[in-house]
Amino acid sequence: MRRYVWVFLLTVAVALPALAGERLVRSHLPQGGQSAVAASIQSLGATLTKLYGAEATTGKVYVGSEFCIACHQEYASWRNTKHNQALKKPMPEFSMVKGKGMVNDCDGNGSDDFAQGLDFNTINSVFDAYKPNAPKLSLENGTYFITIGDLKMPVAFIQGGTGDWKQRWGVRIPVTDTPTGLSADIYMSPIQYNEKTKSYVLYNASNWYDSNNQPIWKAGMTSSQITQHKGSYSKNCIGCHATGIRELKQNAAGEWVFKGYVAVLEQEPSTFDYDGDGNNDLVNIGCEACHGPGSAHILAGGDPSKIVNPETLTTQEANEICGQCHIRVASVPNGTHEWPYRDDIGKSWIPGSGERLEDYYHDHGGYWPDGTTSKAHHQQFEDFYRSSKPTFQFHPVRCTECHDPHGTSKHQIRTEIRDGNLVIPTANDNNTLCLACHATHGPFASITKEEVAAYGENKTKIGEVVAAHTHHPYGPERSMGLSRCSKCHMATMASSAVAYDIHSHTFEVTPPEKTLKYQDQGGMPNACAVSCHATKVNSFGLGYDPSISTWNADFDKKLATELMKYLGPTGFWWQVSLTPQNAPDNPNYQPPAEND
Repeated sequence: MRRYVWVFLLTVAVALPALAGERLVRSHLPQGGQSAVAASIQSLGATLTKLYGAEATTGKVYVGSEFCIACHQEYASWRNTKHNQALKKPMPEFSMVKGKGMVNDCDGNGSDDFAQGLDFNTINSVFDAYKPNAPKLSLENGTYFITIGDLKMPVAFIQGGTGDWKQRWGVRIPVTDTPTGLSADIYMSPIQYNEKTKSYVLYNASNWYDSNNQPIWKAGMTSSQITQHKGSYSKNCIGCHATGIRELKQNAAGEWVFKGYVAVLEQEPSTFDYDGDGNNDLVNIGCEACHGPGSAHILAGGDPSKIVNPETLTTQEANEICGQCHIRVASVPNGTHEWPYRDDIGKSWIPGSGERLEDYYHDHGGYWPDGTTSKAHHQQFEDFYRSSKPTFQFHPVRCTECHDPHGTSKHQIRTEIRDGNLVIPTANDNNTLCLACHATHGPFASITKEEVAAYGENKTKIGEVVAAHTHHPYGPERSMGLSRCSKCHMATMASSAVAYDIHSHTFEVTPPEKTLKYQDQGGMPNACAVSCHATKVNSFGLGYDPSISTWNADFDKKLATELMKYLGPTGFWWQVSLTPQNAPDNPNYQPPAEND
């Protein structure tokens, strides 16, 4: 057994009573200082077998991350990661707590807009066209509601609200033909709250309102009548927001029904009863989403051969673990779902299975007109494999070299990198994350790893070397990010909540020539403009971009022309010319849906 045997046994002992009943209840891990309690692995196996049948002992059952943390306490930080905070049970006690509750507060008074009863019919907003049937928010006796027309819908879960992007809400629709009076599936509401701007935007409003701006769904409908709703969370999204799919199918009425694995030890609000069977489910991304189902590993006393260790996988296999969610795709062969999945046989891709992730999806990404630069969010995996990084012959790069799956820093950026016995503190905003690897090579050959590790003492020298490469002053930690590596090589080309809030992962310094090349398709951003010159500094006397959302206006063409004097075919600083290989024409380009 593992080195934390007593913690494991104590956890099992606590888990067994929760598992024993017909209806499982949420349990909590015990606090430190309590005595170890002996419990048999055989008893746990018997209980899992009761729940899942023979499947429990074959290594296919997901048991939850708290079982993992009982032994691997060094990874308890996972609880506070975005992986564990994407979906949440709506609970008033967590109102205005980032990562746990409602954070929508458009008037900035410290109270969430549900608690205040925000009625979009009484204010000026993006919902003006839908008055008098614009949404109404409310909180009644501990339950959150969204009302559209005569349809009052309980909020089933909160999505997002971690401080960086946005918050959305999934609802159940009242119907007349189910025991609960509510839909079996959960549907995304038409409301999105952007955290940075503290404002609301429409989210696929056409799923809720017809061409005359009238509500599509009304009180008194049956389950079969709402099956045409295009905002099904179980059909479109759940594969990347749950740890394991126990069952996914359409019920007799035609609604999609997701059945998850039981959350025995996971704590609310990061777990809730998604499938309506009375037990909380393993929603969000837990340990087993990356390491594979854990039942066999636990029942074998922590046998390392019965769990996936990404460090032992090839670079391709390890990166596919991240790629299974950080990708915009359609399932195969029918394109039914929007994550890697065999929709003909109901099979998920499992890390470490030896199967290729690409056999589980078709690319369905949203790209700028060059066909390679992502315009839509959660496409980092496809971006990454358009770069040379993961296939670099001398050092194939893994996602986890820059990102810590268990970390809680912004974007889960690694806060240190170890090079032998040398520990290098790292951050994106001062370039140490990049220099931890790139020092001693190429333009940075004169910088040692030891100097990067002692960045504060060597900032002047490092700044001189980097500035010689960028031809810009050195001030990466300033708000403009002068000479910050990621401002050029990972410019924010895609959008999630607001325009250009997602970094590209192709590592291409997208040249201004692309803005001009694709004018007949609306143009596209370039790294120089989107990171700085369009909105932050008036370097060429053109003023500032009056419309950052478009790239074919007169300003955009003039700015790109000026920038090409420095970064272009005859650039004064960098000579870059487009070729069919790195900028393919894409006459069939279709932009992604707004706020997808």
